[in-house]
This record gives sequence, structure tokens and C-alpha cells, in this order.
Amino acid sequence: MLLSHTVISPIVVSLVLVRLPRSVDVLNMTTRLLLCSRYPRRRLSSNTYVVILFFAVIVFKLVTTVMSIPLQYPDLYYPYFTAYMVPIVFINLVSILCVVAQQSYEDINRELEELCDVSSKTERAVRLNVLMNDHWFVEDYMETMSDTFGPELIFTIMDIYVQLLLFMYVMIWDTVVRRVFKDNAYPYISGIIESSIIIGKFAYLCYRCDASVKESKKIIFHLQHLSSKVSNDLNSQTILRLFTLRVNSRAVQVTASGFFDINLSLLFATAGVVLIYFLVLVQFQMEGYKQILGSNSSEAVVAVVCHSWPCLERDD
Repeated sequence: MLLSHTVISPIVVSLVLVRLPRSVDVLNMTTRLLLCSRYPRRRLSSNTYVVILFFAVIVFKLVTTVMSIPLQYPDLYYPYFTAYMVPIVFINLVSILCVVAQQSYEDINRELEELCDVSSKTERAVRLNVLMNDHWFVEDYMETMSDTFGPELIFTIMDIYVQLLLFMYVMIWDTVVRRVFKDNAYPYISGIIESSIIIGKFAYLCYRCDASVKESKKIIFHLQHLSSKVSNDLNSQTILRLFTLRVNSRAVQVTASGFFDINLSLLFATAGVVLIYFLVLVQFQMEGYKQILGSNSSEAVVAVVCHSWPCLERDD
């Protein structure tokens, strides 16, 4: 697992640094969306408390690592710490960008609802035109984000796959079947915490990407609702048709360089893939384990039966 971290994390960092200008462009677009926010948000959502709890678990895991690793392998601690934190920081970066996009879509949907009650046709047409341009910019933002951080997402998700597979093997095969750590409860607790962190950060990434995409799909409903409310406004109807055409012309998805979409469906697909590879790995391990047990039992039999040459003793 350390090898997986130390190989994949430098690749992620190198990709970010090599394409730093594109990353800066995404951050500039993020700043623009934040500055153009239409509705202030003062209260923390329930998702924020979930993230705080998740980070508390990560801090607890790092503290336990500080207490164990430096005493035994001090030279490995800082590489482990750096490699461990890079995927987490990157996942949170992408999640924050998705939150910004989701809030922008929410603002657009909310203003479309408010336009149903606007009496001035001129004001409605002007605000609709601004909303249409803002929506196009948000979709550019989503597409640029996927293109910029797509390769990093591929390697990060690959790292998550490897970690999940290894932890399933350690937790189920070594601790439950072979009972390697039967006299020590720390590996059980540490493994459960680490597995929760891995699954939690991946589930959070899929959820955030899926939430922003779902919010973008609500715009069509609000456009149709507004169109039915202002059927007698010719200028607004013209803008609404163009707005609808623009929305339908682009499919909003957060992708890993176009290879696969990152959403809640990926979370369930990952569970199936990891389980399949785990069963294959266990099958190979069982064959080797049977051979080891067979060789050990045969040696034990020889040791008992042929305790003294010429093996004439019999057990009572």
C-alpha cells in the first residue's frame, strides 16, 4: 500500500504541475463564479458537518500513525504522510469545485423561478439573457474542470481501487480466515478506520460530482415551467427557446478524461469490480495456503511417527 501511495501520488502532483496554467485557469473561473454568486449563503449545510466529521477521522488516523510508525520506521513516516495526504487533498479540491458549480446551478434555477413573478417584460428578457450566458459559462467551467483534472482523477481512483482491494484482503483473509492478529486488536481497529476513510473519500467524491450534475439537469424543468408562465411574452419566449437549445446541446458530466463518468453509479460499479478482484486474489491465496498446510501437516506426521529411528514406536 505504501508502494501504491508513493508511485501514484507523485504522478498526480507531476500532472498538476506540468499543466499548471490550465489549473490556474480553472481556479480563475472558480473565483469568477464565487464573485458572481447571486444569493448569499450564511448557514452551514448538513454536508459541511459530514465533511468536518470525515476530517476528524482522518486526523485521528494520522495521530495514530504518528504514534506507531516513527517509533519503528522513522524514515518512512514523512513519505507515507505526504503520499497519504495528496489523494485526499486532490479529492477535496475537485469536490470543492463541484460544490461551486452546484451552487451556481442552484442560483440559476432559483432566479428562473423568481422570473415567473416578474411583471416587466423588459426586465425579464434582460435577466433571462444574463442567465443564459451565465449558464453557458458554468457548463464551460464543468467541461474545463473535467479536461484539466481528468488524468489526475484516473490515477487517484486507481489508487483507491488498490487500497480497497488490499484492505479487503487484510481485513477478511488475514484477520478473519487466518487470524494472524488474533492476540492484538489494534490492526482490527486501524483497518476499520482506514477502510472507512478510503470508502468515505471515494463516496464523497462521487456524491459531489453527482449532485452538481443532477442540479444542472433541473434547469430544463425550470425553463419549461417559466415558458408556460410567460406564454404571451414574445421576447422571453425567443430567449427561452435559445436557452433550451443551448442546454440540450451539451451533456454535463464530470468525467475522468472521458473514460468514465464520476457519479454514484461509479461507486456501485467499483464495489462490484473490487469484489471480483478480491475473490480472484483469495482463490489464488487459498491454493497456496492449502499447499502450506499440507506440507506442515505431513512434516508433523513424520515428526510424530518417526520420532526415533527405525520408527518402531507406537502411540498408545
